[in-house]
Amino acid sequence: MLVPLFALPVLWLAGYFFPPINHDVGAILDVTERWLDGETLYVQVIDENLPLTFIVHALPVLTAKLLPGSIPFWFTAWVVAGIAASFYACSRLVRLVPSADHALTEALLPPVLLFLFTVLPNEHFGQREHIMFVASAPYLIGSMARAEGVRLRVSSAVVIGLVAGLFLAMKPYYLAIPAAVELFLLLRRGWRVTIRDPIPWAIFAVALTHLVLMYTVFSAFGRFVMPMALESYEPIGDAGWRQVLTSDVMLPTLIALLLFGTFAIFLTRALAARALLAFGIGAVLSAIAQAKGWPYHVLPALSAAILLATFTLSQTIDRYLPISRSGHRLPVAVISATLMVLLYFQAALYTPPFYKQRQYEDSIGGILRHIVEQNAPHRTIMTLSPGIYPFWPMLNYVHGRMTMRFLTMWVVQGVYADCEDFPALYNAPDTMGDTEKFVFDAVSEDFAKGQPDLLILDTIPGMPRCQGKVFDYLEYFQQNKVFADAFEHYEHLMDVDRYKIYRKRKQP
Repeated sequence: MLVPLFALPVLWLAGYFFPPINHDVGAILDVTERWLDGETLYVQVIDENLPLTFIVHALPVLTAKLLPGSIPFWFTAWVVAGIAASFYACSRLVRLVPSADHALTEALLPPVLLFLFTVLPNEHFGQREHIMFVASAPYLIGSMARAEGVRLRVSSAVVIGLVAGLFLAMKPYYLAIPAAVELFLLLRRGWRVTIRDPIPWAIFAVALTHLVLMYTVFSAFGRFVMPMALESYEPIGDAGWRQVLTSDVMLPTLIALLLFGTFAIFLTRALAARALLAFGIGAVLSAIAQAKGWPYHVLPALSAAILLATFTLSQTIDRYLPISRSGHRLPVAVISATLMVLLYFQAALYTPPFYKQRQYEDSIGGILRHIVEQNAPHRTIMTLSPGIYPFWPMLNYVHGRMTMRFLTMWVVQGVYADCEDFPALYNAPDTMGDTEKFVFDAVSEDFAKGQPDLLILDTIPGMPRCQGKVFDYLEYFQQNKVFADAFEHYEHLMDVDRYKIYRKRKQP
């Protein structure tokens, strides 16, 4: 009965090798590839993600350059390898948690972890929140052991801290997780034990190194892109932190986390559960602080809530209805299998498994892929759109290239996030602020210099209506003579879904 609980996630992982990969993943891999191909990061290719994100994603890009196989394939392969390594480490670390040394808890935690690594992410597989949770899971289990007085070997602690720190430092918001966990452990164990623990110091060292890199090796990010992101990227999103807190996913997750935490504290009385609760609270704070309301931001908090529920259930049964390993294998298997079937059932109801893979050919991403393959001989495009999808991962699969230093119109979108304050639909070029003028000129120069095969215009600009009119990116950039002159060499090709596609005229 327990074999399928481990075999099914392995088969599930095979599905992620079919296209498409997640669109944000595709965009990050594309920027990483351009960087490794010689373009200057944050100068010739500009993205709001921190340098460590691209350093981490360099591994599959470099692997694809050395071995047969595409970048999306190797990215998925490396994530699967990371899941295997993390699961192996967690399985060993669980045995060190004193309160987990019971039949049901020991039997149930590993398959639930595997479920959280492989099945729960679904369309968000490979997102930064997903790989962060996979990489920091040994830190989570190790912290559960540390809360109950276990001292890990120095070598193991350093490795756990460095790996967790590498992925937790990808976004500053993630650092709320170790902050919450280490604060709990400090209050529990005292400062003498905490100061001798290598794990928090390893995480801090990685985060500090990353901060230094932002102003040295990647100084263009710290001195130019980060201020621009604070000005123009932060206003973008469907919700503020209050709306995120009360959203359809976050609020139930937070309530469940607090309820399970209450049960764990007063029923199981296991300190490991409190460490797990601290991890979950840190994950909630991380999602709220991002203030975007995007579902994948909640993934680590949701995973912590499910793991805490599992720990509470198994601990309660082990505590009040003692089940021995040797004499009660059947009830352990039945309870474990029943809970896991429930988790798989709920996951399938929440998000149909692999629906994007099954519908890819007929999706807008699949349609645009065929259009680019048929009408872009050099596989070069330029998009005037606020969105990453569906241009990524389409470009990853056609081996295409964006002829613009920005991936989306996120800066323009941020400038006009509150259009009601503007007396006109567009700012006149001579009245633009420094950030807007930079993007206005940079996009125009990139268009004229790159001469992409296709120019794709998104008719939904991702910003409020101004003066009763819809913002038109093409009309906006045609105020720039460089852009307008270059656009004279293009003709309308077709309209697909929300996109107007223009093709470069063939030279006579």
